[in-house]
Amino acid sequence: MNRVDLNQTILSSLNSGDEQSSDDEIKTLNSTAATDNADADIDTTLASIRYSPANIQTVYNELLLIRQRLSQENERLKIKSDLLNQWEQRMRETIEHGWQAHKDKFDSELNVYKEKLNNVTKDFKRTNDSLQLLREQNSELKRNYNDLRETNDKLAEKTKQTEKRAENLIRLNQISEQKIKELEKTIEINKKCLLNNPNDECRKSMENIHSSRTTSITDQSNEHHSSTTSLTTISKSPSIASPDSMIFLFNWLSDITQTTVSEWPNTSSITPDTIERYSKLLTILADQSSFCLNKNHSNLIISYLKLVYFSLIMIECPTTSGQTRHLYSCSYRRLCEQILKCDKNQERPHLFDDNEPLIRLYACLIVLLTCNKIIDLITSYNQLRLDLNSKPFIDLFVTNYGIIALYRWLKPPSHHKRLIFDTIDLLLLLCTDSKSLRPFLKQLSNETWFHLFYQLAQQCNDGLGSSTNLSNIHLPLTPTFDLKTMEKLGILFEKLSELTENRRLFSKYNFLYIFKEWKQKFVNDSPFLVLNMKSTLLNLEQ
Repeated sequence: MNRVDLNQTILSSLNSGDEQSSDDEIKTLNSTAATDNADADIDTTLASIRYSPANIQTVYNELLLIRQRLSQENERLKIKSDLLNQWEQRMRETIEHGWQAHKDKFDSELNVYKEKLNNVTKDFKRTNDSLQLLREQNSELKRNYNDLRETNDKLAEKTKQTEKRAENLIRLNQISEQKIKELEKTIEINKKCLLNNPNDECRKSMENIHSSRTTSITDQSNEHHSSTTSLTTISKSPSIASPDSMIFLFNWLSDITQTTVSEWPNTSSITPDTIERYSKLLTILADQSSFCLNKNHSNLIISYLKLVYFSLIMIECPTTSGQTRHLYSCSYRRLCEQILKCDKNQERPHLFDDNEPLIRLYACLIVLLTCNKIIDLITSYNQLRLDLNSKPFIDLFVTNYGIIALYRWLKPPSHHKRLIFDTIDLLLLLCTDSKSLRPFLKQLSNETWFHLFYQLAQQCNDGLGSSTNLSNIHLPLTPTFDLKTMEKLGILFEKLSELTENRRLFSKYNFLYIFKEWKQKFVNDSPFLVLNMKSTLLNLEQ
């Protein structure tokens, strides 16, 4: 039975393909044989027939045969495993080489595409800049063309007037020559009459002719003298001056002033003598306000208001406004009263309700520069807010430097909370996409406005418990702002960051630190403000 069991275990090990060595099998067999012998010691004697030497020899031979077969199978499997390992190594190397080749090819193509994309973006930026430059040049050419057309129209009107005057003078000359010829004929006739009939009647007729001739000449001289005296009286009395001459004078002075205002706030060219001259001019204009504004003549009112506005800007420049404003309070009051005056008996409507946009614009800006009453100021702000919804009015506002009038109600110590909010609303309306956006941003791109914006940003931080301030800038006690106002300022800062020349000003006033602080602080409260700050920082850090 034990022999049968041993054969079965050996056959089962061969059938299962066990790769264990024959020594282990022999050990297991010896152990099983030992256990069986132990059992046999209990029950039987050593002289059992089953454990004869012949049987043991056959078993041993079979085990040797099994060992040889197992060793052969083991060698075959080792060779097969070596071949498999070599094949696996070759496949791994081929896969790695192929993947590396594909990766290198993909990287090279990606680099080529990146270079092409960079070239395309550079070309796009270059074309965009050239297009923007061409647009600006086109706008300048259009402006010059309009100016030349206006001057051409004025010159055409003047030529027509001179032609009419020349025709009148030619007619007068012809009439006078005809009268002289008639008088010469009568004189010759009378001379003949005297030679033929020398009597008293002919002498009297001759005297009458001479007297009539002298009287006609004196009448002509008197007419010429009366015309010259009438011109001198017209020039002396401004209330009787023609509207065309006043319009020409006002426009001429306004153009001279506007060239100086274009350099605002760089007021180095404005001397005290210049300010004194403009102050005298402002008092004269205040005296003539009742005459010019009550006329039903739109061109006269526009030219008058334009000259008043630019004269006020010259006087209200940042370097002198705090020192000289009290000297002209009387003129300011009279101008403001005449503009806000609404007489129901007049044919003209109120200046804020006029159909001409320039009249409404100049009236509102003059009120912002001269008035101190909150109700009237809010009225002018509301009118400007209503008009700035149209792009043509935005163009008029920017070309006439309307932001100078807004500067007064943002700079310290003239802070008023309602007026600050209204001013920021107007600046936000001016940030809409239009052809005047870039000129408007350039007017804000100076240290005067950036210093003011820094103060506004500091007020926002002070209201929210921040301690961000520079040691060299002193801030007055001013009202704080809410999140909506900060979002409006964020839009304005984002637009200003698009200009590359403003990076120096942003870094000078430490705006980068303020923007990063706002971006971290208002992540949950105002995602719109955080988005604006990210865009602004991206524009400034490129």
